[in-house]
Amino acid sequence: MMKKEEKYKTVLETIELLIKDEDDVISVMSTIACELYHAFEHFNWVGFYRLVDEKILKVGPYQGKHGCLSIPIDQGVCDKCARKNRVQIENDVRQIPYHMACSGETNSEIVIPARDKKGKVKAVLDIDSTEINSLDEIDENQLKIICEKIYPDKQ
Repeated sequence: MMKKEEKYKTVLETIELLIKDEDDVISVMSTIACELYHAFEHFNWVGFYRLVDEKILKVGPYQGKHGCLSIPIDQGVCDKCARKNRVQIENDVRQIPYHMACSGETNSEIVIPARDKKGKVKAVLDIDSTEINSLDEIDENQLKIICEKIYPDKQ
């Protein structure tokens, strides 16, 4: 079985190859969501929420069952990531009162800010896992690298 680090290396190489000449942010997000979702068996939802104004996150490209269509800027782990411009890892979402349950199958979650070249949060990458305590520093570090591919020179 391939180690987590090796999986991420393979996923990153595939993403870089697929988006090499792509300048459309939605196409890049779609590719990232697809590659991550299919690489990790315990990921039950992988997708983006876009910061459409200062008060709401709207669902973007994703893989998995239906996600929440909108997330108000005062609710949930995705909101906290967007507001604080910081990675959020929740290894047991049942233990946090502010978690917005879009799926009853989710037990842990990681949310990574996707920033433009000025460092402003434009979207967040949200990954839900069926396993408790399945997300760690390896996920955080690798997903941050992947999110840097979204807005390298754009907007």
